[in-house]
Amino acid sequence: MALPYCRRIEVQQKRVILHHPDDILHLELCSPPANKTDRLFFEELSRIIADIDRYPETRGLVISGQGRHFSSGADIEELTDRLGQDDAAAILEATNRSLGSFQQLAQMPFPVVAAIQGCCLGSGMELALSCHYRICTKNALFSLPETGFGLMPGCGGTIRLPRLAGLGKTIELILSGKNLLADDALDLDIVDLIVDKNDLLDTARRLIEKHHQHFPSRKS
Repeated sequence: MALPYCRRIEVQQKRVILHHPDDILHLELCSPPANKTDRLFFEELSRIIADIDRYPETRGLVISGQGRHFSSGADIEELTDRLGQDDAAAILEATNRSLGSFQQLAQMPFPVVAAIQGCCLGSGMELALSCHYRICTKNALFSLPETGFGLMPGCGGTIRLPRLAGLGKTIELILSGKNLLADDALDLDIVDLIVDKNDLLDTARRLIEKHHQHFPSRKS
């Protein structure tokens, strides 16, 4: 679905754009085809999240990926290079910054909806898990493949996924790196709805409106 003409709060960045068509914002990962969550992504995401506070009329936020995929997750080459530098303080700082960005999304005072198509992997899946609602298309694919690279999910997935899928299934998914199709993710309550790709963004907006109908006196 093409985005409507809208004013942009941020000048275009290399990784993330925040659109402001009305009182429902749209954060778009804009480095297709992979929409990787690399260092630059987290730097831009932090700046945009800080800027959202300037718009108190906001009633919701939709997050999606430009192109065919939501996000393939971290840039593995960049990540392994960083780990290879053996600078524990720098690695800890970068991890805390990433965690902090996703935690801020989870604590937004209005509903945040991940609108997912294609691949939603690794820290891209952890980004979706930090949202209050997740909807996806039939072709969506979910996975936490970090163990295949000798790593563990580091952006909150080990905490948020068990709340949805249960501890046993979470351990299985993390240790195996198994792919989940959209129907499997729905069965595990990882996603709330499966919709046609042409209806993805409109459904996300309607979900925010429905949220406010049920909770008219609160934003979240």
